[in-house]
Amino acid sequence: MKTDRFLQRASNLFAENRLLKFCFVAMAIAYCFNSLMVFRAVKYQRTILIPPKLTGSIEFVHGQPSESYILDMSRRIINLAATYSPATVRGQLDELLSYYAPESYPNASETWYSLASRVEESLVCSVFYVERITFNNKTIEIFGNMRQYAGDTSVLDSISRTYLVDYRINDGRFYIVSIREKIEGTQGKQEKGK
Repeated sequence: MKTDRFLQRASNLFAENRLLKFCFVAMAIAYCFNSLMVFRAVKYQRTILIPPKLTGSIEFVHGQPSESYILDMSRRIINLAATYSPATVRGQLDELLSYYAPESYPNASETWYSLASRVEESLVCSVFYVERITFNNKTIEIFGNMRQYAGDTSVLDSISRTYLVDYRINDGRFYIVSIREKIEGTQGKQEKGK
């Protein structure tokens, strides 16, 4: 950069130095503004997924899923776990086990496959009607009415049940940690694992 406004060479150098300082400050301010806008864009970005077999879109904001995603997953999980027939139980439980966290899978597969064997041997069908779903960051509580049928027609059991699903979300993937039945007794709340 060369400025020849003044007769003295030193005055021209000082003017050139001031111009360079002004350009440096302007570029630093622009860089800070750009960094702030990039930070805001990353902080407030949303990822919208539309997976198969779920009813709506899924949004993750600040790494947390939307309420509709948790409700859809809750309905899907409880339908796989509590609504079955002898012909469909193995397929459904295989699909349910795909949602389990790796550390919970061995115990869950043993439990669910033993249930599948009992259902196939005794020819029991089960239907779970969801009435209420509540959740927090780690647990989903699903309340509803369960009916079990022997063979094709006779009703074995019709009771209200509450299931607790412990879950976590890693990198946008939903993992089941455990599913257990909540039992209300005379000595307070007890929980029966599944």
